[in-house]
Amino acid sequence: MKMNNKLLARLLVFTASFISLVEPSLSAATLEDSAKTSGVWCERRSDYAITKEHERRLALSLRRITGYGALQFAPDGSLSLGDSSVVAGGSAEARGILMRAVCSGAIFVIEDYSRSGSVNFGQAAQEQVYEVRDGRSSQIWRLRLDFDDFQQMDASSEVRAAFDEGFTLFHELLHGLGYMDASRARELGPCEEIVNRVRSELGLPLRDEYFGEAWRITEKLTSVRMRFRSQARNGNSARWESHYLFFLLTEPAECSLTFGQ
Repeated sequence: MKMNNKLLARLLVFTASFISLVEPSLSAATLEDSAKTSGVWCERRSDYAITKEHERRLALSLRRITGYGALQFAPDGSLSLGDSSVVAGGSAEARGILMRAVCSGAIFVIEDYSRSGSVNFGQAAQEQVYEVRDGRSSQIWRLRLDFDDFQQMDASSEVRAAFDEGFTLFHELLHGLGYMDASRARELGPCEEIVNRVRSELGLPLRDEYFGEAWRITEKLTSVRMRFRSQARNGNSARWESHYLFFLLTEPAECSLTFGQ
């Protein structure tokens, strides 16, 4: 079905909305992960192991957002918060999300999907692994981050601070904690409503809508614009200002953009 640019902009869905959720699956390759304890882990062994530089960027972002200055990933990949009673700034909402994820009983494995055509910034994939010993099931979430996408987007420093690797990880963690994305245009969705509370506590621009606006440039290239907003004060008055993030999306010529899928 052919679409003009105006209609395409209104029907842009999860494949072009930067952060997506994949249906649950069962994989024998995840049996190794079922041996992990619950919590948040960096992938260390597979083809999607986090590089040292990307892990450094992610840890720095998480420290800034949470205020946990000693936060780091241990040699085995497990996330360590350090002394959680020692906090320097950061967002209380973000600390709450991270503590809930660590104590949820689920296993969150962060994977490096840089230069991937299937992941735009971030994606969460749920898996169920059945342990051989007693038949119990462990819930595993694969949190796929494309670190290169954050280098290629065009945005102000304020928007970059509000939409980086750490913020995307929080969005994906919230999927594992039961929150969903928006399903219709002009909605923000439960995940981003919570992430916006984190941004607000840090004094950063807020994401205005979950879905972006798209303009087809060529058959396989689409420009996507995401809108953020912040409150600017002038004396005793305040007004909302818009900020934008731009990203180029590549997709197959036959790509179907069906609303709500």
